[in-house]
Amino acid sequence: MGVFSFSGLVWLLILLVVPNVIGVESLQAQVIADGQSVHTPRIESAKITVGAVEDVILNPWGIGILARIDTGADLSSLDARDIVVRNNIVDFKLGKRYGGVQLQLPVVEWRHIQTAMGTEKRPVVEISICLGSKQLRLLATLKDRSEMIYPFLVGRIALSGNFLVDPSLSRTAQPACPSASLASSQAPSAIKE
Repeated sequence: MGVFSFSGLVWLLILLVVPNVIGVESLQAQVIADGQSVHTPRIESAKITVGAVEDVILNPWGIGILARIDTGADLSSLDARDIVVRNNIVDFKLGKRYGGVQLQLPVVEWRHIQTAMGTEKRPVVEISICLGSKQLRLLATLKDRSEMIYPFLVGRIALSGNFLVDPSLSRTAQPACPSASLASSQAPSAIKE
């Protein structure tokens, strides 16, 4: 067994330490010492990479829906038809393509949203979605998006800390969450027509 020279040891330390210091997450260094290969462990990111468009599941209903990943929007937004708000509870339907399910959720707050047509006041609800292997509780505005390609937008607040967005990809993080369940006293109601 040979002995490292001092300069060889310095280079080994540089190869092991510098990638961590500068934030390189996928660098795999190889050093040859006495004819043997020594590999540094690959540094893996705990974040899930998502593309510009992803499939998500609305829980606890188990409804699959196509979502646009929108880092330009703070909040997420869900396509909601026939919106009626009474006593701080909002009743709405999903589009026919997604079963026309009638949902009822508490309104968490109201937000003024800037659109191309001006400012709109929209109800905000808390929903649970499965994106990739992550179960997320997030706030979403409700808006009739029937004229839009994507019925659901996932905004940057929901993505923060959990995901990396690669706009060159699409449908790369298929939903793979354990089934979600809420206590029956908290479960939002859904009525299929």
